[in-house]
Amino acid sequence: MSRTLERKSAVAGLTCAFAAGVAVMLEMMISTFGGPTHAAWWWTAYLLYLAVLLVVCRYLPGPGRLPGHAPLLGLVVLGIAVFLLYPNQGWTAILFVVTVASTAFAWSQRAVVAVVAVQTAAVVAGVAASGWPAYDVVMAVVVYGSVQGFAALVVGAGRREAEARRETAIAHAELRAAATLLEAAGRDAERLRISRELHDVVGHQLTALILELEVASHLIDGDGDGDGAEHVTRARAIARDLLGDVRVTVGQMRSGRRPLEAVLHPLTRDVPGLEVSLDVSEAGPVEGEQAQVILRCVQEAITNTLRHAGAGRLDVVVRADADGIRVEARDDGRGGADLAPGNGLTGMRERFESLGGTLTFNSAPGAGFTVAGCLPAGRPA
Repeated sequence: MSRTLERKSAVAGLTCAFAAGVAVMLEMMISTFGGPTHAAWWWTAYLLYLAVLLVVCRYLPGPGRLPGHAPLLGLVVLGIAVFLLYPNQGWTAILFVVTVASTAFAWSQRAVVAVVAVQTAAVVAGVAASGWPAYDVVMAVVVYGSVQGFAALVVGAGRREAEARRETAIAHAELRAAATLLEAAGRDAERLRISRELHDVVGHQLTALILELEVASHLIDGDGDGDGAEHVTRARAIARDLLGDVRVTVGQMRSGRRPLEAVLHPLTRDVPGLEVSLDVSEAGPVEGEQAQVILRCVQEAITNTLRHAGAGRLDVVVRADADGIRVEARDDGRGGADLAPGNGLTGMRERFESLGGTLTFNSAPGAGFTVAGCLPAGRPA
């Protein structure tokens, strides 16, 4: 789910919840209804509901040792308690809509339907116990049941749309990484082919030409033709210089490489739904397997951020110098206390370790997720 949709939904839910408390307070102060019979209990349950809602909306840190769905379950229980402690007016059931919208972000459709059913049953029990006529009880069930269902459908549709956009962004990032790797591999293969052609064809032909000129110079010296010998000597010197130039060019083509930033930039540019900042300092060479590992690390970081983090920004820093190559990717997502690396992170760590490097992960609730890798310097391409 996109962070924009989550934030807007969180603001709307908190506004409705605060409005319910303000309305009850005004009712106790200026109306003849007098508010809840057990005001202390109602306000305790209501304030707890607000606190849990702030945790669900990530405005407050959640409990580290409880299961991830515990705040949502607490929200359901507290919402029912708030309503049943003051069902007389009926409108406090608006909190049920907030609860359904919150659960629809994280729970399955079947679980959300169960929440709607339980809360609708609570509406029936509460208004019936308050002495409402049967007609009003039916109307309350229809109104609040339909409003809860509508909220669940709207949030569910937004969730599916956001998930579809996220999957598209992930596929786009993976396709871009594959295209970058194929381009680099094709470019290196073509450069190697041309260097071999220069060495095998032009180099050998120049070597043969030098030998022929060497023979010609001896023949001319034997005939006593001084002018011819001078031209042959000059041609032989030119051929030797040309052979040296070819060898230098072949060496440069074999060792030639693109800067790492130029390779990573297409991968981090215009990622849908994610702002990626790239900072590369390349004082030492990064090529061959090392460049591929760094590229794969950045690609996996982007994919994981899109898939799991719920982040809006990812900062990628790469440093290559005499001490080695270091890469760090840090997002501003939700983070988590329990870190269980999946196949992608495990494969990334194996790639680093195969080149003598290390890869570490760090995460905390509300503090995002960080991947930090290090490769030794001086690894041959």
